[in-house]
Amino acid sequence: MKIAIIGAGFAGLATAYFLLESGKARVTLFEATKIGGGASGVASGLMHPYAGFSAKRSQRATQALAVSKQLLRVSEKHTPKIVASQSGILRSSMNEEQHERLLTHASEFGDVEHLDDRLFMIHSGITVMSENYLTGLAAAIFRMGGEMVYHKVRSLMELDHFDHVVIAAGFGIKAFPECENLKVKFLKGQALNMKGSPPHEKSFISKGFISHLGSNTRFEIGSTYERDFSHTAPDMDVATKLLRDKLDLCEGADILDVRAGVRVCAQGHYAPIIEQVGEKIHVFTGLGSRGLLYHGLYGKTLANMILSKNRILT
Repeated sequence: MKIAIIGAGFAGLATAYFLLESGKARVTLFEATKIGGGASGVASGLMHPYAGFSAKRSQRATQALAVSKQLLRVSEKHTPKIVASQSGILRSSMNEEQHERLLTHASEFGDVEHLDDRLFMIHSGITVMSENYLTGLAAAIFRMGGEMVYHKVRSLMELDHFDHVVIAAGFGIKAFPECENLKVKFLKGQALNMKGSPPHEKSFISKGFISHLGSNTRFEIGSTYERDFSHTAPDMDVATKLLRDKLDLCEGADILDVRAGVRVCAQGHYAPIIEQVGEKIHVFTGLGSRGLLYHGLYGKTLANMILSKNRILT
């Protein structure tokens, strides 16, 4: 079975890995720029079960974490670079509702610890070096026989000779008429790459994040959560203005650069979208802020559905 996957970010690489692992598929990835060239490559890398303002535990979190950890291990075997830190993530509760919910998680699930006042430790939290992770996972896919073609696919007619096509192009889904009826929204996020001493010893979440980058002197602060944006390119002026409160916490640190990406988020819920939009056309999108948590689980689900020829339920 010959399968084309458009996009080499979290969704595309996870799907490719599980298709190849089955031994029943030949996979060709199509990427316009580079591995992780979209939002995946500039993601904050903070993976944990309690994303979002509500701090509710994500659905299927235990299963999703297990599959994502499996892919992290695969990546680590195929790159000498640091892929992830599993030392936990700090989270500050921002209001009473969040605080009570995190206290409940601490007693119910055991992976949350109340440290002091409004500060909690999410022990199951992992800081992923997104670019390194994607590079390692891609290397594993190539060793399994997967192929990469650096080419911007403008029409699915170009891929008509494949048995199945998976559109996992992130913001790039806007270019495909087959995706125009998907119930999604787009959110631009910018983050500042910093050099200096971060204000916390571990990655930290409050309103936004401070993510450690595998070094005592390199970290990133974000995100800007721009709903109305006129372009996708990084904008230092906008980013520094919107992230001023976090910059104030990082006295003495220098801004090295700014990175930007556009997330695709499902409307009305936060679960990713895997949908069949044609006889042999499938879409995997809507990972939103839970991309690292869910990409492995949903990539595996999509791979199994394609291989078993079961129609994907929307």
